[in-house]
Amino acid sequence: MARFLLFTSREGKILILEMVMQQQETQVTPYYDNLRHFLHDLAQPLATVTGLIDLMLLELDERDKMFREVQLISQQLEKVIQIIGEIRRIAQLAAEREASRLTPPPTPES
Repeated sequence: MARFLLFTSREGKILILEMVMQQQETQVTPYYDNLRHFLHDLAQPLATVTGLIDLMLLELDERDKMFREVQLISQQLEKVIQIIGEIRRIAQLAAEREASRLTPPPTPES
């Protein structure tokens, strides 16, 4: 919630400014939060599958014909998880940037 202390005799003007800032916050923040939560939900099953694939690698002999294929699957899953993590990081930075943009400048103290 955005709260502002503006030194003015027009209290109605303060209320309008607060309402506009709150409306902008509610539009921006949930978008990035939803995106980050969605990406988290996407990464969780991939991490589980990656763990299972890694267990398979431990049980397979390196000379087994399936070893290289399973290893490739593991490597590709790790890349996908890294990409998801990077998108989540970018979404977090964008949310922080938007939140700071919506924060009013400090009021001068008299």
